[in-house]
Amino acid sequence: MSDFTWKRAPQAKFGILCGADQSQEWLLPWWWSRYSEHNNFPVTFLDFGMTDLMKQWCRTKGELIPIELDSSLITPRSGIDEALAKQWEYDYGWRVWNSRLNWFKKPFAFLQSPYEKGIWVDLDCEVLGSLNPLFSKLKSTSQLALVRDHPDDPLPRLDPNVRYNGGVIVFKHGSRILQHLAENSLKMNHLFAGDDPLLSHLIYKHQLKVQELPMIYNWRMVWGLNLGAVILHWVGTEGKAYIRTHDGIKPSLDLFFQACRGRAF
Repeated sequence: MSDFTWKRAPQAKFGILCGADQSQEWLLPWWWSRYSEHNNFPVTFLDFGMTDLMKQWCRTKGELIPIELDSSLITPRSGIDEALAKQWEYDYGWRVWNSRLNWFKKPFAFLQSPYEKGIWVDLDCEVLGSLNPLFSKLKSTSQLALVRDHPDDPLPRLDPNVRYNGGVIVFKHGSRILQHLAENSLKMNHLFAGDDPLLSHLIYKHQLKVQELPMIYNWRMVWGLNLGAVILHWVGTEGKAYIRTHDGIKPSLDLFFQACRGRAF
């Protein structure tokens, strides 16, 4: 794969992208139920290796596009510096070696976008409100908008140690940085565990003036409960387990607000 160009012209002003393989597709109906309660932007689903049944489900909700990437293009553990491999295993756990192929498919998904402005939303993101304000967050001088992994760090925006979370990314069609991301996903994946740290590296390398989104658009429970969160990101295996067990935060919030309405203050 050597073509890192945008694959088609925009066909709509705004829209949403998300993607899954067979191991993550169980999240799709849950994700859709949360998203569609507050939003009706068109959705493009990227097929990283879904079952036929889930492909059919996606086609009833929006557009479905396959993303293929030869696994031989992603460096296996045996080709990774041992110290780096151990660091990745510490950071991401055992899933890193099973996940890297799909993580590096994501940059190629952006290049299939049919939207002038798009928002990538990971499937473990619980959408609790309208995403419409996000489209206006991306200024004309920026190609991307996203949230820092550690929003309270004091580092200046273009410091080499700043890390961004790619669970929610607002982007413009034709953004050069996303073409660089796809290209370097093949050239540099022996140095980066996945697309998020690689994107952070490229933002620094190219001194890209990205928009930093308010934390409410990619909130994580490790920061505490935020009743104003628009997108709650259930990261990691623990987050997925919470979705399976408790259906995310919405059922608890519904009970809480129902109790509040029933009380006299």
